Order: sequence, then structure tokens, then C-alpha cells
Amino acid sequence: MNSSSILRLTLFVLLTAVFVTGLIAYSHSRGYSGNESQVDDTDAMVTVDDLIRKYERQFTVQEGGEIIVEADAGTIKIDSWDKNEVSVVVEIDGSDSRAEKYKVEFSQEGNTITVIGKVRDKSFFKWHVGNLEAIYTIYTPKKFNSRVNTSGGNIDAKNLIGKADYTTSGGNVQVQKIEGEVILSTSGGNVDAADITGTVDAETSGGDVVLESIVGNVKGFTSGGDVEIIGVDGRVKGGTSGGNVTVKVSGENKGIDVETSGGDIEIFVKEGIGADVDAETSGGSVDCDLPVTVRGKVRESELHGKINGGGNPIHANTTGGSIRIALLK
Repeated sequence: MNSSSILRLTLFVLLTAVFVTGLIAYSHSRGYSGNESQVDDTDAMVTVDDLIRKYERQFTVQEGGEIIVEADAGTIKIDSWDKNEVSVVVEIDGSDSRAEKYKVEFSQEGNTITVIGKVRDKSFFKWHVGNLEAIYTIYTPKKFNSRVNTSGGNIDAKNLIGKADYTTSGGNVQVQKIEGEVILSTSGGNVDAADITGTVDAETSGGDVVLESIVGNVKGFTSGGDVEIIGVDGRVKGGTSGGNVTVKVSGENKGIDVETSGGDIEIFVKEGIGADVDAETSGGSVDCDLPVTVRGKVRESELHGKINGGGNPIHANTTGGSIRIALLK
């Protein structure tokens, strides 16, 4: 047998081995049995019903602690109750072996609870066919901090006193009735916050931002939707690259700085407020329903001056729409 024949035979054997190995790995990935169960330690309860897996854990804590959640493909729901306990229930629903490979680990260090949900796949060939959904239902004491980072789900939290720091790469973020610093971020959904006492920092790359009934300073930004900041008593900073901006200030003017590249800006303020106004547009007009002492030349596309002798700044800029400053009714 010459050298070229040996080389062809060797390549054939190698390709055959790779193909067979791939078939074996795929058959294992599809061969999940509903009779299996997995626990991360002796205190965890894991039940399996067909392709639905459930983890349940409870922890004794004190008020003022923190829960940290790091999750793949996780929808997170957090609420408070009148217990010095943290309860975590995780339900995993999948159509193939991804549900089997999704593992949840728990740990407690002092008054901090950490929950990590990841797809654990050590095989050489990683076959991820089908859907995977994990739903985390969490209850904490009312005075409790929470930090969540999920790669593919919604985050919903309410009735908490403490810092709330939530990030998702592919879902909506919704919070209400929070007292404390609130940080919200998503790369592919809407952000909604209501009835917040504390600073709010909200950002999305692909949806709307709606912030309502906020007592505290507010930041709201989106790259692909509208921004609505309604009923705020605090300093306002916001903007969008592809929509409208609406601001309604319920208290005194503590400073407003908003901009958009592709829409209109409407700012509603109480009668009698003082402000230094700087508003400009490249694609529309600027109107103000309040009396303004104008500084410089009067132009339809810009307004510079003082309302009621001046005060904290109102800055508004758009390149694709009109600007209106009006009385809040």
C-alpha cells in the first residue's frame, strides 16, 4: 500500500471516529430520563416530574441581608413576607437535555444568600437543542437587599426596602413599591418602575423606559424606544436615540436634562417654579406655556431664558422633533 493510500485510510478512520462520537453524544443529550434527580447538598430538595425539575430551599436570615442571583435562562420574581427567612423555589422546564444539565447551587454566608443557576455541560460535544426556561420565585424579609443577573428572562420585584440591582440580557424589568436605591438594566426589553422612594437608574438597549411616582433623583435612557418619567419629585436626566421623551415633575424643579435624536420632548412642571431654560431642536419648534425672560435672539427652533427669575436648569435637545414646556394639570 503506497503512502497516499495510507493517508486516505487514516483520514477516513479519523472522520468516522468523529462522526460516531458525535452520534453518541447526541443520543445521550436526547436520552434524558424523568426518573433522575440532582441535589447540590443534603439540605436541597429536588423533585423531577417528566421534564420539569424543581429546587426548593429555605434559609434563616435577619433583616438587612442580601440575596444574590446569577442565572442562565432565568425569570426572577421577588416579593417580601413577614418572616426572617428567604425562600427560593426554582422550576426548570425544558424540552431536551438542557433541562437535565441546568443545575442550581445554593450557599449562605452570614446574612447573604447566593443562588447560582447554570447549564453545566462537560461533554466535548455540547448539543443545546430545544427550549429551556427556569423560573425563580423568591421571598425575603421586607428589609432586604437584592442583586440579580440573568442571561435570558424577565425580572419582577416588589414590596422591598433595600438596594435593588437588576440586570437581564434578554427580558423586561419591572419593579414597584421599593424603598432604596434602584438600578435596572436590560439589553432587550422594557423597564418599568413605579412607587419608588430612592434614586432610580434605568437603562435599556431595546425598549421603553417608564418611571412613575418616584421620590428621588431619576435617570432613564433607551436606545430604541420612548422615555416616560411621570410624577417625579427629584432631579431628572434621560434620553433616547429613537423615540419621544415625556417628563412630568410633581415637586419643585430640581433640574431636568433630557434629549432625543428621533422624537419630541414634552416637559410638564408646576406653576410658580423657577428655571433657567436652554432648549434647542434641529427639526421642529420650541414652545413654552410659562412666561420666559428671553436671553439672546428669539428663534422658533430654540429658547434660552429664565422662568420666574431663574432656578435649576431645564435643558432639552432634539434633532428630530419639537419641544414643549407646559404646566402640569
